[in-house]
Amino acid sequence: MVVREAGIIFRGFNLVKRSYHKSTKGKIDDDLRSGLLTAIKSFAESAFTKGSVEYFEGKKLLIAFIDDEIMSDDGKEPENLISYAIIDKEKRMEKYMHKIILPLLRNVIDEFIALNKGKNLSEVSQFRDFKENLDNIFGTDTQTVDQKLKGIFTEEKKEKKKKRKKKKKSKEKGKKNKKE
Repeated sequence: MVVREAGIIFRGFNLVKRSYHKSTKGKIDDDLRSGLLTAIKSFAESAFTKGSVEYFEGKKLLIAFIDDEIMSDDGKEPENLISYAIIDKEKRMEKYMHKIILPLLRNVIDEFIALNKGKNLSEVSQFRDFKENLDNIFGTDTQTVDQKLKGIFTEEKKEKKKKRKKKKKSKEKGKKNKKE
């Protein structure tokens, strides 16, 4: 499972978006896409039951959602806030969805609300730093298998290099002690 993109949508616009891998073939306007995702989700929930739509599944990708409400300083009542992730589709997605993805999205939205409740949410630049929170929450789930393996082997090489240096210093120290 690879998270290609994650973000937060408010009033049909992206407040925060972090792209880890390309999820579209062409360049699509972010605001247009987030507006479309909001509209599709709203339509599906009005046709069924509010809160019943957790994800949309395509041939290769899956878009997962968690929503909650947040109070903006320019609003009179709490408004809908959506946390989403675009993920590579794999076998047994239902299991991943409920055990991994939805809890991660819940963490994203809870953390965002805790940090930004009552703020003016129309000034998007104030949320740039929240991208780091997305990185921390999703961690290695944003990496492909190749990237994970490369990271493991790189870490192993670093550890071996450290051990060789330590061993070399120890030998040099031993030789120095013998001379004295």
